[in-house]
Amino acid sequence: MGSTLREGAAPDVVKGGAAAGSTSEERSLVGELLAGRYRIDKELGQGGMGAVYLAEHVHMRKVVAVKVLHREMTYLPEVVARFEREAVAAARIEHPHVAAATDFGRLEDGAFYLVLEYVEGKSLRQLLDEGGPLRPDIAVHVAGQIADALSAAHAAGIVHRDLKPDNVMLIQRDSDAYFVKVLDFGIAKVELGDAQSQLTQMGSVFGTPEYMAPEQAAGTPVDARADLYTLGVILYEMLTGRTPFADDDMVVVLTRQMTADPPLLPPEIDPNVASLVMQLLAKDPDQRPQTAAEVLARVEACVAVAIGSSPLSAMAPVTPSPTSASVATSAQSGDVAYGETVLSLSGEDMARLSAAKAEAVAKRPSPISQLLGPLFAKAPVLKKPVNLGGQPVPLWALAGVGVALTGFLFFVVFGLLVASGVSASGSSPAASGSARTAAVPRDDTDVLIQRASAGDREAISKLQERPDSGRSAAEWKALARGHSVVGNVKPSLGAYKKALALEPALAKEPELLRDVRRAALSSATTGEALELALAHLGSRGADLAYDVWSSTRGNKDQAEVTRIAKGVLDGPAIRAKASPALLVALDLSKAKTCPNLKELLPRAKQSADARSLGKLKSLSGRSGCGFLGLGDCFACLRTGTGLAEATKAAESRPAPSFE
Repeated sequence: MGSTLREGAAPDVVKGGAAAGSTSEERSLVGELLAGRYRIDKELGQGGMGAVYLAEHVHMRKVVAVKVLHREMTYLPEVVARFEREAVAAARIEHPHVAAATDFGRLEDGAFYLVLEYVEGKSLRQLLDEGGPLRPDIAVHVAGQIADALSAAHAAGIVHRDLKPDNVMLIQRDSDAYFVKVLDFGIAKVELGDAQSQLTQMGSVFGTPEYMAPEQAAGTPVDARADLYTLGVILYEMLTGRTPFADDDMVVVLTRQMTADPPLLPPEIDPNVASLVMQLLAKDPDQRPQTAAEVLARVEACVAVAIGSSPLSAMAPVTPSPTSASVATSAQSGDVAYGETVLSLSGEDMARLSAAKAEAVAKRPSPISQLLGPLFAKAPVLKKPVNLGGQPVPLWALAGVGVALTGFLFFVVFGLLVASGVSASGSSPAASGSARTAAVPRDDTDVLIQRASAGDREAISKLQERPDSGRSAAEWKALARGHSVVGNVKPSLGAYKKALALEPALAKEPELLRDVRRAALSSATTGEALELALAHLGSRGADLAYDVWSSTRGNKDQAEVTRIAKGVLDGPAIRAKASPALLVALDLSKAKTCPNLKELLPRAKQSADARSLGKLKSLSGRSGCGFLGLGDCFACLRTGTGLAEATKAAESRPAPSFE
């Protein structure tokens, strides 16, 4: 979408694909009237998949951008699906910081077209290329607006997947010279189906390497947190003038994304900002901020702290060094063509990238290493590498040859540690008996609980052999966690109910909340999971039900989950459990008339959080009603500052997170 909205930028390109170079025979549409209403005035860009034109809606006298897919591209299902995906993504998001799509259709010759908001301004790419690093207050201001746009996209079930400075336009809006418009949802993750898997199997990498999250570079499924990683890369570049993993070799860049730590930011960068950037650049998605709303709140907190001490706006601009300037320039030149969103890899590059993926996996802590982590402190020899087939392998990893060897290693090590502990205390270890018997006596409940919680099936079985009536909350919790780890969702929920009945305080544990949410996302257990949430988890349970609904709506594969969750939210039990913030979000979503909405603004100011932002911001629009939809639907909200104050308050409060 971004390539369609600014002059001089070509539309999406498939490097090395059949479409490359296929545009030479395409006739220009300049001077024609498309769909009976769009007069084509000027060509803005041309590429392998389509062309972009400056046009005017002849009836409304409105300047727009029109992207037209080349006619021969309509015979390629993957390309058509991608084009339609862009239209769907852009249409779903209504937000001041997202360039809007207003029309989509098919011409008589079979070519598809997409009409988009025409944005006049300068891309963030141009700004960085021309001036190097931005002043920190400007960088933070831009990052906050991008996070705001991503929050709206993610709430609509859309992951951008190709965010980069080229797709961030900066325009003049009132007194703000850096007002953001996020563009180009051409490879957004909306609903990809078989088309994505087919393209991936063909050896294409989707995204732009320098801004690609590690999980995206590895070709694994991504969620909204991939966009947050990319935002971290962009903020890093705005502060330093270079991306953290820049290189002329695309595969080197992808490898660094998966395996290398980013260079530290300059010491003059505010510590709060630097901390946020480094957290966004975490390789593990679980270690990043979990939502764009959380990032926005962190950005605003950085600004608030700076205002309370030394304002960011008072900091001197960072002068770009020759090194950073040359790196930024080289990253945009050469044959790699980093600006492209679909890159075809050669066999050699695929082999190099596969090796990088293997290295990333090797560096990632495995469940076994995490389980044995406490033992490493007592027996560091376990981490000593040994040479196996020419490759260094940690000693403990040899246990991964098979499940039996894994269990054997665990019990032997545990037995040795216990034995050494006994010897240290002055007693001699037993001279006979197996290590397993010495390490884990049958009545050692604490050990069984620890093992069962980690998903050890034998330990789970042993705990289940005990009478239900004599089982403690800790045992029920271990069974619940263990069943969840191995994928036995229904038994997990049943065990959690028993544990919560004995120890209600468990309702606050993040691990329990994540397991219940995971169960709720499966249509087979949605009802049971949400019933548990409302019965035992208090206001967090109500928040969880809303989170399940908001994270699945619009996804046709999870339509049943959405339906069940919506039924819970519409039912009578939810209001007794809901927090004031959730009640406001629910009431705003149901209010239909302007007076009803106005009555809710004081409550929204007092309690609303990020879950109400989408609704509150939509109320600022001044069209959609009356003749041709040009009238203000919410005219009664224009008097006073209630809407602005409620929106600002909601922006300052992040939504609850369960991921």
